Amino acid sequence: MNKMRQYQNVQVMTADRVRIIIMLCEGVIRFNKSAQKSIREGDIEGRNNFINRSLAIISELNGSLNMEEGGEIARKLRSLYEFSTSQLTQANLKNSAPHIDVVTGIISELKAGWEGIAGKRPETAASIEASNYGA
Repeated sequence: MNKMRQYQNVQVMTADRVRIIIMLCEGVIRFNKSAQKSIREGDIEGRNNFINRSLAIISELNGSLNMEEGGEIARKLRSLYEFSTSQLTQANLKNSAPHIDVVTGIISELKAGWEGIAGKRPETAASIEASNYGA
C-alpha cells in the first residue's frame, strides 16, 4: 500500500462523522472533475468510471440518512442526493459536462455547510449530528 493510501486510511479511521461526510463530498467533487476531464478527452470508459464512483458515494450518503430522526433536513438531503443521482446518470448517458457541473455545485454547497458545522464547538456539532442522523 502506498503512503498516500495509508494516510487516507488513517484519516478515515480517526475522523468523526462530520469529517467523514466532508471527505465523501471531496471525493464526489474530485471524481466529478475527473469525469469532466474524461469528457473533454473523449475517454468514455474514464467518464463512466468516475461518474460511477461519484454515484457510489452519493448512494452511501443517501443510504446513511436517518429519516425518522433527521426530520426535514434529512428529507431535503435525500431530495438533493436523488436529484444529484439523476443528473449524474444523465451526464453519463448524454456525455454531458453541464449535468456534472450541477452536481458539483450542490455537493460543494453541502460540503461548505458541513465544514461550518465542523467549525462549531464539538458538543454543538455532535448534538446536531445526533439529532439529524442518529448516533
